[in-house]
Amino acid sequence: MPEANKSQATEAWRGSPGLLEELLEGVSESVIVRDVSGKVLLWNKASEALYGYSREAMVGRDLHEHLGSHHPTMRASLERHLLEQGHWEGELKRTTASGEIRRIEVRWKVQPAPDGKPVSIVEYGRDITRLSDIELESRLQAHRYRNLFQAMAASFWELDFSVVRGMLAELAQQGVEDFRGYFESHPEFIDAAIDVTRVVDVNDKTVSLFGAKSREELVGGTVAAFWPRESRVVYAESLLAAVRRLPGLSRETRLSTLDGKLFEALFTVCWPPGHHGRGPVLVGVIDFSARVAAEREVRALQSEFAHASRLSVLGELTASIAHEVNQPLAAIATNGAAGLRWLSRPVPDLDEVRAIHANMVSDAKRAADIIARIRSMASNRGSEARRLSPNQVVEEAVQFLRHELSAHDVDLRFELGEGLPDIEADRVQLQQIIVNLALNAMQEMTRAGCPGPTIHLRTFAREGELRFELEDSGPGIPVEHHERLFQSFFTTKANGLGMGLAICRNIVEAHGGRIWAENAASGGARFCFALPLETPAASP
Repeated sequence: MPEANKSQATEAWRGSPGLLEELLEGVSESVIVRDVSGKVLLWNKASEALYGYSREAMVGRDLHEHLGSHHPTMRASLERHLLEQGHWEGELKRTTASGEIRRIEVRWKVQPAPDGKPVSIVEYGRDITRLSDIELESRLQAHRYRNLFQAMAASFWELDFSVVRGMLAELAQQGVEDFRGYFESHPEFIDAAIDVTRVVDVNDKTVSLFGAKSREELVGGTVAAFWPRESRVVYAESLLAAVRRLPGLSRETRLSTLDGKLFEALFTVCWPPGHHGRGPVLVGVIDFSARVAAEREVRALQSEFAHASRLSVLGELTASIAHEVNQPLAAIATNGAAGLRWLSRPVPDLDEVRAIHANMVSDAKRAADIIARIRSMASNRGSEARRLSPNQVVEEAVQFLRHELSAHDVDLRFELGEGLPDIEADRVQLQQIIVNLALNAMQEMTRAGCPGPTIHLRTFAREGELRFELEDSGPGIPVEHHERLFQSFFTTKANGLGMGLAICRNIVEAHGGRIWAENAASGGARFCFALPLETPAASP
């Protein structure tokens, strides 16, 4: 550019009043001053960095032509609007010295001369090319989120929680600190919160899962129809999680479809860090009715296996049972015959007859008790948890084993703890464990030909657990069998099914306990199971 033209442009710039105050050479924003014809009067360092042209290369040149300024609206219309209004803001596309096209956010302001005629135009520019890419990526992420939201097999809800947040804040202002206690004593608060929790959006899975005809049938309404009264404690838990600013909550519960059908569901709600108090809440619902039904079937199958195992045990104990029943029956017969003899005397001894009849009644009761125990063991009923004395359970279980102990010449020794607390458990199931373990021990000792076979039965309390131990004097447990002992269908017996120990494990775990096996220091095997002193009710 000729030096004369540069000098004229500079003089025009210097003669324009008020511009020096507005233009700062050190600002980070691009500042360009041009005249009404478009020639550049001032070009700051930020403009050099943005466009790649030096000050010397730009002063005196037409700004729009040199940078290839482009806007959807015709440039003449923009300039006319600018001169009429005195300012304009918008976006332009411009080409840098390296040929790169950038999007520039500009603000134009007219600087008038003393007579009011426009002298120069100040432009403040900011590169938003990268910002636009971020915005585009944000839109892409939103699109991906929307596709994921709709495509997932789980039910997703966006809920407006803002009114509920206000209700919780009001409680806090009233001095409520124990929110759990407040919710328990004011269930109407939970009902009110559910009634004002509004649905912002749902995915397609939600529409089908909850029996709606369309998304519009759910959006805009509240969630009240989907929360049966029995499950509102879980909604209360979600409020507690919000109050405590936990990252989320996941609970199993039952929800309702629009037509009132209840189903088992996993309810999850998540509050990302910093989200509390702003934006919709995202809730997920997974229908696992099929899983619950499968678990019921598994429990029923386990119950059937346990029943079959008990029948198998009773089959093995046939001789013992017959012996047990025959004893009181034989005593009844003997007493009956004696009673007849006393009555046949010329002078019947009524006192002796009364004593004999009392013995007969006692023996009959003993026979009835034996039959009752056998019927109980043979029955296929659901679990029945009751308060039980652990030592009494052991002693009753041993009644089934008397004949087997005698037949195998096994010495049974008790070490039953004193003052043990009662436990909540199923009597028949615990007796089944003890009988199974004792029979296994007797059979292993017989198979190994152990001299003087002995079984020690112990009960004691330790570290919050009630422990049962059964230790034998047999050959012990081979190392390679330790990991598989309690697996289903694992057996070392030629004709065994491999279900006895697996059923013992299932029963113990259903009572909230644990079972294990180890080799005793004496060389025999020791089977142990422990139940918590506060034992939950067993599952069928």
